[in-house]
Amino acid sequence: MARSNTHLALKVSGLGRVAAVLGLATGFLAAQITPGNLVVVRLGDGSAALSNAATPVFLDQFTITGTAVGTLPLPTSVSGANRAVTNSGTATSEGCLTQSADGRYLLSAGYDAPVGTAAIAGSSVATVNRVIVRTALDGTIDSSTALGDAYSGNNIRGAASDDGTRFWTSGPQTGTRFVANLGATTSLQLSTTATNTRYVDVVAGQVYCTSATTALRGVAAVGTGLPITAGQTVAALPGFPSDAAASNYDFFFADPATLYVADDRINGFGGIQKWTYAAGTWSLQYTLAPSATIGCRGLSGAVDALGIATLYATTTHGSANQLVCVTDTGAGASFTTIATAATNTVFRGVRLVRCPSAGTEFFGQATAHTSGTPTLGVSAPFVLGTTPIVLASGMSANSVALYLMGLRIPPLDLTILGAQPGSELYVSILLGLSVPTDGLGGAGFPIAVPTSSSLCGAELTWQLVQVDAQLPHALPIATSGGMTTRLGI
Repeated sequence: MARSNTHLALKVSGLGRVAAVLGLATGFLAAQITPGNLVVVRLGDGSAALSNAATPVFLDQFTITGTAVGTLPLPTSVSGANRAVTNSGTATSEGCLTQSADGRYLLSAGYDAPVGTAAIAGSSVATVNRVIVRTALDGTIDSSTALGDAYSGNNIRGAASDDGTRFWTSGPQTGTRFVANLGATTSLQLSTTATNTRYVDVVAGQVYCTSATTALRGVAAVGTGLPITAGQTVAALPGFPSDAAASNYDFFFADPATLYVADDRINGFGGIQKWTYAAGTWSLQYTLAPSATIGCRGLSGAVDALGIATLYATTTHGSANQLVCVTDTGAGASFTTIATAATNTVFRGVRLVRCPSAGTEFFGQATAHTSGTPTLGVSAPFVLGTTPIVLASGMSANSVALYLMGLRIPPLDLTILGAQPGSELYVSILLGLSVPTDGLGGAGFPIAVPTSSSLCGAELTWQLVQVDAQLPHALPIATSGGMTTRLGI
């Protein structure tokens, strides 16, 4: 929005327009990665046989029935703060994929190295940083977190996060590490005993990992909760490992007492293990396998209203490996193939994308008016199928609250005739709506959030503007800080 010396000209809109504008805003922000679809890490572009050299990485999206939806290529060169992201074409433990606990981002990891860099996993971290990739559901890729102190001479395998602003990583030599912020260049080793971790993820407020360490085969808890300091204890969940030869990778908690674990052995023991919890211990029930000689590495899933889990996995085929599906109806349940990797490519990690949790974020500073300081709030999160109220306070009593709804932009100094010095607007406006204020200067604006999961993750940004209706040609103005509401569950 350009600087202006004209008065603020926003037509007051009726409630009948709100649904249309809500649809416009959420449509504009429609996710490139759609909740309910599958995203799988693909290594290779098909142009050459995979090797231990640095290989381009893609996030392929499929419906659960196998229809290809689209592909997001990860950057292969430096662009601004973003680093290149490549993986070894043949390192089977790389290419892990997770979704942040709040559902807003997909997380993966790789190397800041050009395509073709030989023996990339053996590179020194001093010359080839290990990179964490955060991919938002709108397709925005952030690869600015490039570590100069982790996994030198070996693989970085994966990353996990609770909210996309801090991370836990996995790899050999130093195991699970903590990265304090997006864009960081350093990390912290959490344990000196569990030093060879494969998958790491955040589930229900706890960091878990799988490991190639014999005593930690299966799934282990990393410290308690979300550890951020050194000296953590990494302990296998009670009952694990039942088999010291297990080779576990990804895992999926169907509920607090049901856990599925991928095993990549190809000797008849591999596949997807089902574990259940009772009387303080986990017990292996059976293993679902694509075939007698094929195991699994990537794993994700969902549970229906009857408590039946449907699982999605990537297989260990040496070439043209597969993205497969099985509904757990018992030990004899059979697999179906969703997609097969093309020649000279391979599938690694997979996630059935969840709808993000609804959320509200406040930003910026308010500008006071003689009537007070406009303040925004919400009665409840913007959960699909509900009707939260966008609240206003600090407005003129028995007047109007001017709500602005639109798209978030960086704060801009907007000079308007009669405005208070330093007034700022934070919203690229799609809608201006006046709502009567009560005797205390408060107002409420209800929003009916649709139930469509296609809106999951969409964000609407709000601001309040205080005007003096008695001065229509020179409107003194005050603004609230900005507020972004995320649609979700």
